[in-house]
Amino acid sequence: MTFYFLDHSGFAVDTGRRWLIFDYFTDKPKGKGLSEGVINPLELGGKPVVVFSSHSHHDHFNPIIFSWRGKVSEIQYVLSDDISTSEEALFVSPGQRYERNGVTIETLNSTDEGVAFLVRTDGFTIYHAGDLNHWHWEGEPHWYNLQMAERYHTEMEKLRGKVIDLAFVPVDPRLGEAFWFGLAGLMETAEVGCAVPMHFWGDFSVMDRLKECGPLSPCLDRVVYLTKRGQQGTCGKWKASDD
Repeated sequence: MTFYFLDHSGFAVDTGRRWLIFDYFTDKPKGKGLSEGVINPLELGGKPVVVFSSHSHHDHFNPIIFSWRGKVSEIQYVLSDDISTSEEALFVSPGQRYERNGVTIETLNSTDEGVAFLVRTDGFTIYHAGDLNHWHWEGEPHWYNLQMAERYHTEMEKLRGKVIDLAFVPVDPRLGEAFWFGLAGLMETAEVGCAVPMHFWGDFSVMDRLKECGPLSPCLDRVVYLTKRGQQGTCGKWKASDD
């Protein structure tokens, strides 16, 4: 399984049989391809494509994705139901399970907007958090941050013991010293083979901060450290399937 970093929370995953594209929103520079973090439909090799958007925020959804219709042999769209569009798509809500053309999708309830995705296809399990994160904001009241922690861990318990081959998880530097809380919450509950940081607003220095994060030390060997947009990574099966 190969993946490409498309900027912010955007990723393209090649399972070998199909492409999964998550939260694509940066569509420049024009005419470039995956090596620059941009989707060029002609580069997808004629494989089926499933496009996911976790919610309507501008940094997670760009209507440009619909222009790919007709440029690939088979394409499906899986959108959080807070996204308003007349385009044909599967609109999903939190806490549900869907099956479409060899792809099984489970949704979790975001602690911000929309959903997180747990996707099983072609023998792999992929998790994309969207904006489901432990949002611990400096300056917010203590009760607010406690409530946010409870909401996040409630969702993480739904992943307790699940085997996830590849996970995309926010590490937002705006959270200050709490930037790693969401990643820790996932790694403590699920069995994750490969965790990829996202939603860091182009601040790649967060990767060095992760490497020095003591509480995460038991799992840092399973974190992929991104250095540029368009970066390619690989990930295999982590353990026997938990299905």
